[in-house]
Amino acid sequence: MLSSLAKRARVPDADIKPIEIAEDGGLTRTRAAGDPEAIRQAAAALIQAAEAPGFRLPMLPDTATEAMALAGDPNTPMNRLERAIMTDAVLAARMLAVASSPAFAGAPVRSLAAALQRLGTGAIRDVLYQSVMECHVFRGEDERAARAQREHAIAVARLTKAVCKVAGIDQSQAFVCGLLHDIGHLALRMLVKHPALAKLTPEQTKSVHDIAHTTLGARMGAKWKLPELALEAARRHHRYADWEPGVYSQIGHVVAVADLVADHLGVGTSPRELTEVELERIAALGLDPQNLIEVARQAFAAGI
Repeated sequence: MLSSLAKRARVPDADIKPIEIAEDGGLTRTRAAGDPEAIRQAAAALIQAAEAPGFRLPMLPDTATEAMALAGDPNTPMNRLERAIMTDAVLAARMLAVASSPAFAGAPVRSLAAALQRLGTGAIRDVLYQSVMECHVFRGEDERAARAQREHAIAVARLTKAVCKVAGIDQSQAFVCGLLHDIGHLALRMLVKHPALAKLTPEQTKSVHDIAHTTLGARMGAKWKLPELALEAARRHHRYADWEPGVYSQIGHVVAVADLVADHLGVGTSPRELTEVELERIAALGLDPQNLIEVARQAFAAGI
């Protein structure tokens, strides 16, 4: 079954075996390193700084924001979406390239209208969001860091969609939820010299970023007019079970699992072993952890 992976242009979700397991709502979060109170205060200071009147959260070009908003609305007429994409030459070129790729029959298309028709609504949405991120977000002076961020985000996006499918969860917005779960780190780039971080160790600073990026990501997403589910994923992928007593975020859990697997395999980062608690988090979603990891490993090794 796994030998067919190289022929497929996505994570082979059907090969991820579900298991029967009781839902565990009391999952333990990883504790931040160092002084928890100092870390909490520093995170609060960064969020407060980002809310100050003079601070501008990173924004997308108007054309990209409009195109993403239209793509996220299933009632948008295709000709209206075409007009919006045509205003951004880079996005239009990306649509033509993807529609002409082997994944979509391979025959070249000569017009944007023909490309959109071939892709279909669901693929248009996913390709558009990925293209916007590649063209306008996953960029910077540090090319290696930008490439790593892009690879990790796309891996999490594909795994999020795969996990949703096998777990019987609506996958229509899964790709964008995984793709944009860490956008809050863009705002944190603008706060690297904030006084609240001055006396913290690198490990403590990472813990601060882990806390603050979820709130900032949700606020950035709201300004970008992202779907509500994507905002929830950005806000809840580290705290899907204990945001409020009794409140559970399913999409937060799915993205958290996809994030763990991508980290374990070293996609866009250094590979690391998963803890028993993290493996339990995967199993709590009704998946066999080792099977999910192996399928993802085979898929990414095949260049997916």
